[in-house]
Amino acid sequence: MENYSTIEGMVRQSLDNPLKKGKKERMNSVLLAVDPGKTGGLAYRDPYGDILLKKWTTEADFLDFINERECPEFAVVEDVPVFVSGATSNASSFKLGYNYGFICGAIRACDIPLELAKPKAWQKGLHGVKPRIGYTDRKRILKNNAKRLYPKLDGLTNATADALLILHYYLEKNPHLK
Repeated sequence: MENYSTIEGMVRQSLDNPLKKGKKERMNSVLLAVDPGKTGGLAYRDPYGDILLKKWTTEADFLDFINERECPEFAVVEDVPVFVSGATSNASSFKLGYNYGFICGAIRACDIPLELAKPKAWQKGLHGVKPRIGYTDRKRILKNNAKRLYPKLDGLTNATADALLILHYYLEKNPHLK
């Protein structure tokens, strides 16, 4: 692999390394969905239709996961609100904004089409999700919805459920990508 000296070059190197898969037939667009939260997660659908989930906490976690896989053809990231809630600490809000900027920057540097999904949009229609419920209850409800939609998928946790539901939202919105 080439030795890149720029951030863009390192990001390209991370996203352009294809993963070789046995003799499975390529069937789908490669998609990436990311929850940029403090304990963020990502959902990656490979060209063979398999969905991989990963919790990530550092930039290296994010890039290492992508480095081992084929470059996404599309990406969707949760469009984080300017104000999360009065109960959210300044440190958590900063981390959310920092992660959001890093993820969007890395994706855009690689010329990957990027869609931003507002929380109200991707959570619309999910069972039990309503305004003004606490963080812990919301995470539990979202994980339950993800488990209902993908009961056999490995790696589903509170950290990865949002990313999986964002991917599900994107696929429902774009049926030609299913």
